[in-house]
Amino acid sequence: MRVLVLDCDARVSRGLERTLQVLGHEVLRPSSAAQARAALAAQPAVDVILAAQHLEEGETGTGFLRWAEAHVPHARRVLISGTHCPPDFIEQPGQQWFQPKPFGRRELEALLSTPGPHAPRP
Repeated sequence: MRVLVLDCDARVSRGLERTLQVLGHEVLRPSSAAQARAALAAQPAVDVILAAQHLEEGETGTGFLRWAEAHVPHARRVLISGTHCPPDFIEQPGQQWFQPKPFGRRELEALLSTPGPHAPRP
């Protein structure tokens, strides 16, 4: 599976990248939303997009995932945040959902092996 990880915290994105690689997935890890858009425009063949809500100034995960829905509609989209699910984020069963941080390898495996979240969000 090909996964794009977008998180402005390099430690978080590197940790997700390593875990995903151990699980056997190919990972794209752009350092900004602009780089992620360029990567997806050039190579839209990704299966899952994990995007943090809090990105660089002027960017949000919800905004990026709205763009991704229009430009990479086949990719499943996951918004991740350590705070809360923003009110403007719309879950779409099997296609787009919210995953609260922190989460570990077991949750990440479950997240990627099913077409949607396992449990209702808090």
